[in-house]
Amino acid sequence: MFKKFLILCPAVLSMVATSVIAADVSRVRLMVPVQASDAASYNASETKADSVSASGYSLQYVHSSGVGVSYTSSTLKRTFPNSEEEWPDATFVDLSYTFGGEMTGQIAVGMLTGHGSITSGSTTYTIAEKSGSAFGINGGYDFGGFEVLLGYRSETVEVELEADPGKTYDASRTLISAGLGFTF
Repeated sequence: MFKKFLILCPAVLSMVATSVIAADVSRVRLMVPVQASDAASYNASETKADSVSASGYSLQYVHSSGVGVSYTSSTLKRTFPNSEEEWPDATFVDLSYTFGGEMTGQIAVGMLTGHGSITSGSTTYTIAEKSGSAFGINGGYDFGGFEVLLGYRSETVEVELEADPGKTYDASRTLISAGLGFTF
């Protein structure tokens, strides 16, 4: 009897704790990057970019249990003294957990999907292989039907070009995003 109680008690406590801290309504969220940083590692012989900008979006659905899924896409544009590069469109499928009610917190992890190309000046390079992952933290405030969001996201992306097989390029990035959400 004691063994059953010992197993049953933590299970009940974890279910109660999950229902108390989980988001209380379902949400649809749209976030866009407002600031970007180039998180790629450089060798001593490589030149760092003068400026970095990002474009893209993240579309999220969060169930009232707090569990969510999202599709995130971002493209990084790096400007050098004599050229400009547009690094691959990194698309991720994310799983997240959101907690809180009026003020929310969200933790997300993502897996990179898809292939694309890199544009450097007027030349386009096809990507042979791409791998990566992402981690994000978002915060939100619910105004009763809609919410404002602010988030940080770190994306680790490595690509191999068809023109240069065997060499891996680092296209990692960090993003600060802002957005709006609707609760229902």
